[in-house]
Amino acid sequence: MSLSPDIAEDMIRLEALLRGHVAPHLKTKADARILDLACGRCDEAETLIKVVGQEAKADKVKLIGADIRIREILQARERTEKLGAEFLLEDATKLTQHKQLGDEFDMVFLRHQNYWNGPEVWKKIFDTGLAKLNDDGLMVITSYFDKEHQLALEALQKLGAKVVLSKRNEVSRGLDSPGKSVDRWLAVLKKPV
Repeated sequence: MSLSPDIAEDMIRLEALLRGHVAPHLKTKADARILDLACGRCDEAETLIKVVGQEAKADKVKLIGADIRIREILQARERTEKLGAEFLLEDATKLTQHKQLGDEFDMVFLRHQNYWNGPEVWKKIFDTGLAKLNDDGLMVITSYFDKEHQLALEALQKLGAKVVLSKRNEVSRGLDSPGKSVDRWLAVLKKPV
């Protein structure tokens, strides 16, 4: 299953965002691990693996995605089987109970988090994501809307996360609602120390 032309173009823009604004904060290591929370179909899997692998100079990159929607997880598994990614049908608020997953991720990624739609659930997801980072790890989020992004950053800061960068994507693809666009905002955060 390949990406639609619009989504393929979105991945080119996302890759440029990650290389320009996330890559400078990645630490070099032989093996890198990415946790993609609420990943859906995980259109970004190949982009994340490529950027983290090249920028962290990692020989091996392992991506694990988690989502509660079975249809999307099945699509992610089918589309990325050659990448060696793993996808869990899992509630992202309960990943701390998933002991074999570990807590040593170099990046926790949340694409188009929907903070405005269930703030209490998203606080738990953010908290879980921060807990899964290693000491040098980065939490990276993107948002569709300006206000949603602001609310997510405020929630993450209340959990102790340090904002490294918050950047408006000036070339994001507009969508069906005014003020909504694909990866409209990007933020890079570090876990509390």
